[in-house]
Amino acid sequence: MPAKKKETRVSSVGQALVADGVISEGSLKRALRGQHLLEQPKQLGEVLVDLGYAKKQAINNAIKKHGGNMRLGDILLEQGIISSEALTSALSLQKERGIRLGQALIEIGAVNERALMQNLAHQLSMHFIEPSFGMIEHEVLAGVSPDFLANHCFVPFSKNEDGVTTVIIGNLESEEARRAIESLYQGQVEYALGPEDAIRQTIEDFGRFRRGGVDFATVKATSEEAVVQLVDNLFQQAVEERASDIHIEPMARKIRVRYRIDGVLVYKTDLPLDLLPKIISRIKVMADVNITEHQRHQGGRIVLKYKEKEYDLRLSVFVSVHGESAVLRLLNRDMALVPLDELGMVPPMLERFRNDVLDPPTGVVLITGPTGSGKTTTLYSSIDYCNDIGRKILTAEDPAEFMIDGIVQCSIFDKVGRTFDATLREMVRQDPDIIVMGEIRDKTSAAVAIQAALTGHKVYSTFHTEDTIGGLLRLIDMDIETFLISSTVISVLAQRLLRRICPKCATAHIPNAREVMTLGLDMAEVRQYEYRRGRGCRYCSYTGYRGRIAAYELLVLNEQVKDAILQRQTAHYIRGISMESTGLVSMREDAIAKVIQGITTFDEVFKQTPRTFVTRPLQQILNMCK
Repeated sequence: MPAKKKETRVSSVGQALVADGVISEGSLKRALRGQHLLEQPKQLGEVLVDLGYAKKQAINNAIKKHGGNMRLGDILLEQGIISSEALTSALSLQKERGIRLGQALIEIGAVNERALMQNLAHQLSMHFIEPSFGMIEHEVLAGVSPDFLANHCFVPFSKNEDGVTTVIIGNLESEEARRAIESLYQGQVEYALGPEDAIRQTIEDFGRFRRGGVDFATVKATSEEAVVQLVDNLFQQAVEERASDIHIEPMARKIRVRYRIDGVLVYKTDLPLDLLPKIISRIKVMADVNITEHQRHQGGRIVLKYKEKEYDLRLSVFVSVHGESAVLRLLNRDMALVPLDELGMVPPMLERFRNDVLDPPTGVVLITGPTGSGKTTTLYSSIDYCNDIGRKILTAEDPAEFMIDGIVQCSIFDKVGRTFDATLREMVRQDPDIIVMGEIRDKTSAAVAIQAALTGHKVYSTFHTEDTIGGLLRLIDMDIETFLISSTVISVLAQRLLRRICPKCATAHIPNAREVMTLGLDMAEVRQYEYRRGRGCRYCSYTGYRGRIAAYELLVLNEQVKDAILQRQTAHYIRGISMESTGLVSMREDAIAKVIQGITTFDEVFKQTPRTFVTRPLQQILNMCK
């Protein structure tokens, strides 16, 4: 009996590209045939780009233009949010139970509700708003009962100057809900999509407010005070979700709000564009910034008090073509030092870092990595380990971020002449045992660090380089003599931050061939282990990750490495002898070990760690990281 032919679905993405004249019918047919024959599945857009039939931007434009007429499954598939296998399973479940495709995708764990709603809103050119009671303009709730809203699963959000009410609805296919909304607002309505659980929670909070069960005395009904409440709510949600930055960005038709959580921007909600002047003015008032200035970039600072804690918000207002865009850096004043053994170093590396790097009384220790890689946290943890009654530790920082008892800390202040160079020169006269330089910026600061080590001091500093070998080569590039580098630098520690898999929604995961091949691993060896990933839940802000852990690369210089520096050998050569003679574990290998341990994912390893041309077998990596 002949094998059953695999059913080929008509591609609405391909049809949209044909309609726009980007590709021909013949090109589409050839691409679909090629896609069908591939051993490893690829999205149609990738196949078209590989064949030279279309550019990626043209494909994205077609999805945006024709999204309202395209199937949701094709949109999610083309954007890489779901796999073709997941779509096939969801379509079978949809047919079997007569449910919506979106609900079927959620039930099989292919996508979480937030991602689904965001993409559906994009497809329909609508706002996506994740509501909470504190964000609502309370005048739009006048005369509406919580029971009525709960029965139809919608909530009014705001009303503009033309009398049009923005209404957040969870299911656009509900004719009953849409009739109720049209009747209530006499057709003066603009729809926005929102998660059903957030809508129902907002309605529940509204009901408690009506019954007087919750103290909402600070909530007022006027539009000005409603904006105050909205901005406060955005700030408080950012604190609750552990955001480091708040991005309020005007677009052509809406305001987009995103939070940076665990180093990644997370799309939070949209807001009606007419609220932009009010929101920006409120933020400027809080930051004591000129509210009448709209043509120049501005900066300021806000002190936020929430749940008996104080937070610093550093404001930057940027003038864009669609209006003023605001970014606020959120700093927790009560942030605690991370103990050395909680940084994420594997036991052999941690023991070596203590014994061979921190304990010796002299030499230069460099901690390297790009901005936001956690260098400062590691630096402070190292200083805290060395902090005892028998050592004097001096720091030069710009600015001092952690206050540590027992250490003499100095913040650089150029305006009064307390410059970095002047501070470094004065530090050696203070009889220190350990000197901490916040950052090696140039040849002058590098030379001071080297000279201090030559006179018997221990020097710690951070450096902006990609990896450990790059730190050594950067010193050479600064014209520091190689014999000085080899005689003073005892260690270079490079690092990156990887997101941890959320413990609340972690589920089993089988890595695909593409993930494995990009990391240079053997698929047969990879399949010997079990893996996890996060599906996305409220606890992790629907990202699948919560918290971060560092991946490290520790190079402790030995005679072979010092000789290679003296001979000005290449980075490839120095890395090779470091791996052979010092037991160097690369950052990527350290990160891969953390994937095997169920801490993070291969996707994070690929995105965050620098590429290495040699990756040892998995079993060897695990043996080195035990």
